[in-house]
Amino acid sequence: MAEAVIKAVNVVKTYNMGLVQVHALSGVSFDLLKGEFVSIMGPSGSGKTTLLDVLSVLSRPTSGEVFINKKPISKMDDNELAKIRGQTIGFVFQTFNLINRLSAKENVMMPLWFQGVPKGEREKIAEKILKDVGLGDRINHKPSELSGGQRQRVAIARALAVNPDIIVADEPTGNLDSVSGDQIMDLIVDLNKKHGKTILMVTHEEDIAANAERIVRLKDGKIIADEKVKKKK
Repeated sequence: MAEAVIKAVNVVKTYNMGLVQVHALSGVSFDLLKGEFVSIMGPSGSGKTTLLDVLSVLSRPTSGEVFINKKPISKMDDNELAKIRGQTIGFVFQTFNLINRLSAKENVMMPLWFQGVPKGEREKIAEKILKDVGLGDRINHKPSELSGGQRQRVAIARALAVNPDIIVADEPTGNLDSVSGDQIMDLIVDLNKKHGKTILMVTHEEDIAANAERIVRLKDGKIIADEKVKKKK
């Protein structure tokens, strides 16, 4: 059986909103196995994005434990967590989060710059990945010169730049039309099936979630279902 690359054990996340405590996650336990593609679903306020943030070490749980490749994050300092975010996990966001003044290539080069990769090598890696995601003719275009689907491809290329084991995607098709959304999902499925990337994705769309192998459903900060996806023949 494949090993868990991310494991949550009885995770609680509480926010203090003035005098009120908001329980975003209430004792969530969850395993993401190496090579899996898992979708997280649930209504607004169910804790989807909070769970994604905790599992991808963007925030620490209030209690409980998260393990990344069997290592507990409670034992890690901020530098170690930043290293995981920089090398082990690649992020794809609904709003793309690209730097508008930079070209597609320069955006993809950014995480490599943070890793201290020499400029010539950064350029080669960025150009190859952009070609791999179908943007070989848009390498020097800025985000304002690209469609929404093309911008999300740049964002995926940036996530792939450091060759992470895990891709975390938060509503990756949320700002796209249906045709562009389908193309982005084809790309994400390809990363999982052909390139062995482990994928963890939040979405509110059933047809998008059905691209995964498992769907985890949240309600009121708790997992209410964890089911295998029945693939259409």
